[in-house]
Amino acid sequence: MQVTDKLRSQAAKAVRVSMLIEGYKATRSKQTKDEAKRIMDRQRVQVSVPGK
Repeated sequence: MQVTDKLRSQAAKAVRVSMLIEGYKATRSKQTKDEAKRIMDRQRVQVSVPGK
């Protein structure tokens, strides 16, 4: 499956909303990014969203 820019932005938005619902702050700290990556790796979720 080819990932389009629209799908990539929707995935990023879904992750941000999910984190807000779970009580995470909206900041993008290195610790939060690392924790999200560990969780995604553990659940075998593979979404690549380039940082700006």
